[in-house]
Amino acid sequence: MVWAKTKLMIHDDLLRPLPVVKIKYSGKNPERFYKEIYNLLLVSFRVHEHSIQEKEFHWSKGEPEKFKIVWEINKDLDKFSYYYITVKLSGESSKTHGKAEIEIEGALRTEYPQDTFWQRSLLYEILRMFWHTVFYSSKRDEYLREGRRLLSLFCNQVKALARV
Repeated sequence: MVWAKTKLMIHDDLLRPLPVVKIKYSGKNPERFYKEIYNLLLVSFRVHEHSIQEKEFHWSKGEPEKFKIVWEINKDLDKFSYYYITVKLSGESSKTHGKAEIEIEGALRTEYPQDTFWQRSLLYEILRMFWHTVFYSSKRDEYLREGRRLLSLFCNQVKALARV
């Protein structure tokens, strides 16, 4: 991820044509998804635990217990590109039965900084576009294919958890 005040961002959804995959579960112990999804994220995307941020965590006690967790994963691919994946888990659980809903979104993002006068100049933009078109677009296509494969694998693993 490029750390810049201003930047040009190219965003491609990995789950095209649908932007979000929703998986619904109804059965015993839906709260078990909290640990299992986190572990699947580590294994599926081969990221360090510091690359996964828990952006939101709500867990209310009572009858039924309600919970909502949002994870955000940033996996750097190179100097300009990274995978940006969001996983939302929400649900409720009582002593005998519960339900959960898992939403998965994924994107490949490429960011070019535009902080300096040189980076905002027309000549730099022409050179950047030339470099991106001639040399980098094939690498981005490779990243897109790999990202779609990883996200599909993750979704299938979560679906398998929901069937167990």
